[in-house]
Amino acid sequence: MEIQEFEHFIKPIIKNGDKFVSYECKRLLQPGENYGSIMLEVTIKLTNKDGKEESIHCVAKACPPVGFLWDIFNTKVTFKKEIELYNTIVPTLNDFGREHGIDKLIDFIAESKCARISLDPNSTEVDENALLLLENLKLEGYTTGDRFIGFDLESTQLLLRDLATMHSSMIAFRSAKPEFFEKKMLPYLDRHLLKEFPEDVQREAVNKVLTVLKTMPECVPYLSKVEDKILNMFVAINNPPKTNEIFTTITHNDFWVNNTMLKYVNGKPISNKIVDFQIIEHSSLANDLVFFLYSSVELSVLENDIENLLEYYYNHFISSLKKLGTDVTPYSYPAFLEECILVGKSIQWTHVVFMLSPIMTLKGKVKELADLEMTDLLVDETSLHDNYNKKLKFILLDSVKRGWF
Repeated sequence: MEIQEFEHFIKPIIKNGDKFVSYECKRLLQPGENYGSIMLEVTIKLTNKDGKEESIHCVAKACPPVGFLWDIFNTKVTFKKEIELYNTIVPTLNDFGREHGIDKLIDFIAESKCARISLDPNSTEVDENALLLLENLKLEGYTTGDRFIGFDLESTQLLLRDLATMHSSMIAFRSAKPEFFEKKMLPYLDRHLLKEFPEDVQREAVNKVLTVLKTMPECVPYLSKVEDKILNMFVAINNPPKTNEIFTTITHNDFWVNNTMLKYVNGKPISNKIVDFQIIEHSSLANDLVFFLYSSVELSVLENDIENLLEYYYNHFISSLKKLGTDVTPYSYPAFLEECILVGKSIQWTHVVFMLSPIMTLKGKVKELADLEMTDLLVDETSLHDNYNKKLKFILLDSVKRGWF
């Protein structure tokens, strides 16, 4: 892929005296690993003032090539939001952390090097030449988990700590500096409505899920409600319920295996970097939590530890609020669980069930983004990993038990 006017684009990251020589780029991810953007591995070759050649290794994020994907991800809006996450939100929260003696409050988000929304510097509209350049986390030892299996207990706990910090930091900032939040932060966290899939696509999605659940006697009593929820998914997402305002914060809204990377030492997770912030918004923290647990955690961990994981997240959330000088009295554990119930049954159960199919689609079974059609998101059962049926069954029965369905 050729990147237009690349030399001009990277001027902000070229040090004094260095000269641009060339660049090389290749695809970073295979089809099926990401739908909302094109991800490229980029090597920039420079010469310094002594004539010695140097290289900068980055990842470039570009807009998807297909029209309907622009609609699904609302790219004209969300690409700008992601840029401002790196340029405004993260630096502001880190400054806030330093005010409370925390050197780097948000240390789990990749570094952005430069960005543009168009080749035209005066444009305010995102176009096909929009580009975001990030550090290459793979070269720092970060890896993506296995989306077919999910994270083990120790990795899940690390991710929940970071998620709790991200959520609590915005709540604490909003509480301490409400006017600044309203003027400088909230505009980048606006809700954006999702365009509904055509009725026949929604019906096909329902049929594929029901076909699997019909083979499981324990799930049969819930088939009618499953059908209703999926058919009304977009209505629910675009008309979210009124939740407890105290739990409203910055949410990732697509926090699953492929959107976070972990570094391991001797098999132990030591740090994490969250990526892909294009659909961030100001909403309930339970949106991220419920979706992450069901979509991205190893089934054996969920079966044995989900209660402990909810409490683990909550304890770190409260601890972080305290460190940032926030009164935690209103944030009781029962109120937190009620928030999870409300969000789970109104939005996130359907979200995770719909996303389970693309998450579990076998490698090599997804078309290139340029050839992708909307119906390709609904793959045949033969193209799904064996864990799909097991995970779907657990999600339904466990959510019934918790009131998330």
